[in-house]
Amino acid sequence: MLQLAQQSENKTLLLFANVYRRMSVYSKAPIEIFYSDIRKAMLVNVTNGEIILPNLDIQNSANKFFTDLFPLVYLHTLSNTESVKDFSVDYKSCLKDSTKDIIPFGDIPKQVAQSLAKSLEATQILFQAFAVGLEVLNVTDVVLVNENSRNNAECHDALVKLTYCPRCLGLVKHVKPCSGYCLNVLRGCLTSYVAELDSPWNSYVESIEKLVNAMKHHNNEAGVNADGIIRELDNRISEAIMHAMTKGKEIDSKVRYTLE
Repeated sequence: MLQLAQQSENKTLLLFANVYRRMSVYSKAPIEIFYSDIRKAMLVNVTNGEIILPNLDIQNSANKFFTDLFPLVYLHTLSNTESVKDFSVDYKSCLKDSTKDIIPFGDIPKQVAQSLAKSLEATQILFQAFAVGLEVLNVTDVVLVNENSRNNAECHDALVKLTYCPRCLGLVKHVKPCSGYCLNVLRGCLTSYVAELDSPWNSYVESIEKLVNAMKHHNNEAGVNADGIIRELDNRISEAIMHAMTKGKEIDSKVRYTLE
């Protein structure tokens, strides 16, 4: 997903370089900030069994991106440059402040923000499941394999032997599994560690359940398909600019009325 976000960023930068050339240089910084936030929103860490989610509101990031984009679109494509005398920082700041009232990009920023939030939430849950799963495997490995414990070493050998059972690997079709041996290994090696392994395994199952529920309650149109949402970001941004261009005269009038 991180690689996909990078590819989408490259496509968006290329879009401005080829199609919206007058804004290309000025749009690079807000584009890079926006995609950096998207990548940060995907990161999930597990430290000492505690899941740490990124402290970032991707809807605010999306809204900020379109707010920062509006002065560029207005000054370079919508306005009559001869009558706009002031391109100062203050003037651009006023344009940003007026974005909520003028709504130059229609509902597209809201749609992008909501779909990104939902899809990245599902992505976070998936990454949580992977992270917790890795933590569980590490805990299990530490518990079952301890070079200083003869009992654990014996258990490790027994589990390896059990894992490479010809029946389990499907190498021998007509041999019955050694159910008694399996039960003895489990009783002898795992019973005393059930309490220690119970919490991380429960966390793992809970993460998987959250992911399944997220997929059940939201279809792709609601924005859970993070892959599709991120791949189409450059098109959605272009749609927003085109929407503003079709409403150019109306937006120009609102700007002049608001800033006068």
